[in-house]
Amino acid sequence: MSRPFALALPAFLLLGALATGCSEQEQPGGGNLDPRVLYAFDSCDDLLSYTKGEAKGLIEKYGNLNGYDYSGGWFGDPAGGESTGGLTGSGSDGGDSGGDGSPPPQDGNGEGEGAGDDYSGTNVQEAGVDEPDIVKTDGERILAFARGKLHFVDASGASPTLRSSLEIGADLYDVQLFMHEDRALLLVRSWSYYYGDWEGAPEPAGIDLQQYFGPDYYNSITRLIEVDISNPDAMKIVSNLHITGDLVSARMVEGVARVVVRSQPNGLKLKDPYEFFDYEAYEQGGASEALYDHLWQVALSQSKVFNTSVIEGSTIENWLPRYVREDLSQGQAEVSSGVLLACDDVMHPGVYSGLSTLGVLTVDLDGHLSPTGGVGVFSEGETVYASKQNLYVATTPWNPADSDPEASAEEQGRTTYIHKFDIQDRSRAAYVASGSVRGWLLSQWAMSEYEGDLRVASTDIQGWDQATSESFVSVLRQESDELQQIGQVGGLGKTEQIQGVRFIGDKGYVVTFRQTDPLYTVDVSDPAQPVVAGELKIPGFSAYLHPVGEDLILGVGRDGTEEGQLLGIQLSLFDVSDDAAPKQLHKTSIGSEWGWSEALFDHKAFLWWGKTGLAMLPLEWSSYDDNLGYTWEQGAFGFRVDEADGISLVGEVQHPEPIVDECWDEYYGCYYSPMLRRSIVIGEQVFTLSDVGLKASALADLSDAHWVEFPQN
Repeated sequence: MSRPFALALPAFLLLGALATGCSEQEQPGGGNLDPRVLYAFDSCDDLLSYTKGEAKGLIEKYGNLNGYDYSGGWFGDPAGGESTGGLTGSGSDGGDSGGDGSPPPQDGNGEGEGAGDDYSGTNVQEAGVDEPDIVKTDGERILAFARGKLHFVDASGASPTLRSSLEIGADLYDVQLFMHEDRALLLVRSWSYYYGDWEGAPEPAGIDLQQYFGPDYYNSITRLIEVDISNPDAMKIVSNLHITGDLVSARMVEGVARVVVRSQPNGLKLKDPYEFFDYEAYEQGGASEALYDHLWQVALSQSKVFNTSVIEGSTIENWLPRYVREDLSQGQAEVSSGVLLACDDVMHPGVYSGLSTLGVLTVDLDGHLSPTGGVGVFSEGETVYASKQNLYVATTPWNPADSDPEASAEEQGRTTYIHKFDIQDRSRAAYVASGSVRGWLLSQWAMSEYEGDLRVASTDIQGWDQATSESFVSVLRQESDELQQIGQVGGLGKTEQIQGVRFIGDKGYVVTFRQTDPLYTVDVSDPAQPVVAGELKIPGFSAYLHPVGEDLILGVGRDGTEEGQLLGIQLSLFDVSDDAAPKQLHKTSIGSEWGWSEALFDHKAFLWWGKTGLAMLPLEWSSYDDNLGYTWEQGAFGFRVDEADGISLVGEVQHPEPIVDECWDEYYGCYYSPMLRRSIVIGEQVFTLSDVGLKASALADLSDAHWVEFPQN
């Protein structure tokens, strides 16, 4: 029997669980659970009863677990609609205010306390809450991941020097890292590969995960790698932890990382109806639509019987994430494996939110990587936000209209459930409360904690009618074990959706877009009565907003026409000193026909150095001149931002084009333009990172100073 989550888990030395606080709320009677509350399981049998029951219900309704309605067959009109609550979910964690909602230090990007005095850190949402990235620095050391290797660059002297490069995996590209004292934690998205047992099959690189996860396991794997960086000339991997699941997000506060992984059920060999369809009988019977519908219903019934039997025979290993740990600290690998989560460390929301497990792990970088503990929620959780005190996980379950086309207009809207965990204890965290808001969230930027309250920006739509779309800013306050909505303002961006959002102090700035870009200023100084104070409509939109001075915000987005056609990249400087009348002071556009920047989607690609008013971001753009001459260019571009003088180009940084060993195109040659992805400041230099190397440029004018090339193989 499920119960309100009230376990008290032990503290763990290394990979600790999110423990639970005591809940005074009694279990709702009659199985009518509160959708805003997390419930724990009494036993593994209790957990299996839950997963099997929900899975069999999906199979009976749809014939499968992904929510797609097969009942209509090929000739029918599937009513499954949008499928967001099955085995897979769309991860969405975009991911600089201080812990109280204030902006980060204006001299840097806000990574940790003191960052920005002589160097910039990762551009994070909350000061003191680090986020993983492809490059990290402490002002003297630079760790960067590129070309499958972790590179250690000594930046303490007059000339930066590459000390060593550690092979992580030649086929790995989606790697992020944390750095803390003499340890680095790498977060890797990877896959297991089945090479087969045929003669001459290649040996798997490193450990053969198929041996542990099974040859039929092809889903994503999260690999956590602990690296000893105490000797810059000989970095070494101390341990690996492979987890069945996809990395959602992570945060680190004072050397303690919280890693969020979403894991699908595994090893369930289900079959789709078409695998039972009698095509021979269909052809021999005349191939009519009526015969097809009949045979399809037979196949659908057979698949339901088969899949229900598979679910009945499932075990805990099919529903919870598994792990393989390699301990390399003694030189020779010691391998252990098992189920990552204990049954009583797993919860489920009061409303069905999917059968994937959202696991939250704690890694203390002062210790060693270990699979001990962890907490899981049966949920399709997409969005993670953290202050220095609390971590929030938001999830948006199925739209009721998907399962009930007769639902009322209000019921056809979306609801996002938010779960709050206290993370002030280094060794453990506590689940403390849950709540909900109307609509869905754009990214982590849609949440912000301020003076104990959580502000949330969301967009909702009734069914599929775009005309009903509008956005809200809600304020949630913890009361006992619930996050109660104490205030809300709606009506933002009618027929539009949120494209960018930023909370700074007691103000919120929300950008919606469909044809023009309304920038709304929202006054949240009275959390019980948030109000829209002002609105500015301009062509295009801003996807990322960054404070660049008192009452000044720089927007990074897309230029556009009055008709809503999007053009190149646009930088806009806004004056928000008057809430009722925000102004666009200056703007500059890059690429009249087309433009793109990673900063549109990942804030960590943006650098703001307040001491010199420098904004840097990677850009790729193209345009035609009056004579139809075509221009394409990419690099890291620096802009001076000044309230009076506007936004002016300081310069651009390019990296050398490397010679590629294997030429794939004899006509264009064996060269390619490396994409510059990050910029950091150390002293009087700006370091730009690409997959071929690290370049140091003069902070004043971005002129070349030093080049550090990474080894190609």
